Amino acid sequence: MTPDPRLIRTVYANDLYTFLTRAFTVLNPGDTFIGGMYLRVLCHMLMRVANGEVLRLIITLPPRHLKSQAVSVAFPAWLLGRDPTEQIVCASYSSSLAEDFSLQTRHLMQSGFYRATFPKTVIDPRKSAVDEFHTLAKGRRIATSVGGTLTGKGGRILICDDPMKADEAQSQLKRDNVHAWFRNTASSRLNNPKTGAIILVKQRLHVDDLVGRLLPSGDWEHLDLPAIATAPQVLPVADGFQWPRAIGDLLHPERISLEDLDRIRRELGSAAFEAQYQQNPVLPGGNLVKREWFGTYEGAPRPDRYEAVVQSWDTASVPGVDNDYSVCTTWGLINDKVDLLEVHRAQYHYADLLRAARSLRAKWTPKMIVIERAGTGIALGTDLERDGLRDVQGFTPKDDKVQRLAVQCAKIEGGQVRLPKAAPWLEAFLLELAEFPNGRYDDQVDSLSQLLNALDFRPWQLRGISRYKR
Repeated sequence: MTPDPRLIRTVYANDLYTFLTRAFTVLNPGDTFIGGMYLRVLCHMLMRVANGEVLRLIITLPPRHLKSQAVSVAFPAWLLGRDPTEQIVCASYSSSLAEDFSLQTRHLMQSGFYRATFPKTVIDPRKSAVDEFHTLAKGRRIATSVGGTLTGKGGRILICDDPMKADEAQSQLKRDNVHAWFRNTASSRLNNPKTGAIILVKQRLHVDDLVGRLLPSGDWEHLDLPAIATAPQVLPVADGFQWPRAIGDLLHPERISLEDLDRIRRELGSAAFEAQYQQNPVLPGGNLVKREWFGTYEGAPRPDRYEAVVQSWDTASVPGVDNDYSVCTTWGLINDKVDLLEVHRAQYHYADLLRAARSLRAKWTPKMIVIERAGTGIALGTDLERDGLRDVQGFTPKDDKVQRLAVQCAKIEGGQVRLPKAAPWLEAFLLELAEFPNGRYDDQVDSLSQLLNALDFRPWQLRGISRYKR
């Protein structure tokens, strides 16, 4: 029996999950839609927003789980199909990403299946820009970036999809900027604050991200979908139906198995995995780097065992009881391993600092010396270059100290960074890492993160080194 096309169109118009399954074939030609109970739960929550039952909704779920196609692409199209006068604002961390979602929504609304399902919803050809398109009934979908302006524009529903890039989450300044934009710009763009709805959908990135700042108010309904359930959940699928999750249940086992998740955990590192996949970010401080993550190497640190030796300097301004130390860490590179050979840490006036740097250079003959372009580091790098060797590499950090270390944690957890089994400086080095960023000193930590960053982005400095893996 062939289903009645009118009945099918009625189902599309009244059930978002069914609409999403059909929209997927338009947006991803050639791919197969793999349904999951979490998508039914997600669509049910969005329908409650559409019906005015929920006005503040936070959705947290892992990346690559169809969240943007569901929330930022299909849902606005479905809303405009049901009501062509609907007004929607959609924001993401960049204008290019926001416009890509808008382009997908527009493409979906111009498809044959959509026009057959919602014949009264027609895009106005005179107002069909990627960042803002209108219907002939004066409805519209606006795309903007976090930090962008919305002067004179608003909507009944505001969707904020991934307001921050993952690699910016450790920066307090970036987190403050996102929150200020949301508080001062985005949340004031509802046409009617009493009946307008806001949806925030994202993966967790930091305890102090936008979700972390909004949830304590108690004003938000939170749909939390970790990749692996850590507590029992009973989630509504439809009126009268629920989806129970037991501890250990996977969110979408049809697509991502436990073996897949274990591999992702190894690639990202535990801290990033817990935040992005488990929606359980951990506050950096005393647990950003764990002692047991480091590998170890045998024997005395002999430079002739390595393909190259490199050094990393973190310099202090002036000596004194309350001032920082100047630190030089020396590293040996072999295959994909980075071995810490020596930590030199002392307080110096500049003349003594330069003498120490020259002595350490002569001792280890490094192929690269990384020095931060700040304070006395500028003078030290200049004076070392005047010696006539071409091993000095300046480094200009772009992020704060926590973020610089956080992005390198996966290498450490993966065992690429190795320490000697015993050394007179070893316990002080590990203690500073354990206390970071709440400890008194961070000079050894800065030298470590600076070196790993330099190996990521300046491999040409190490002529003859081909096997170091980023």
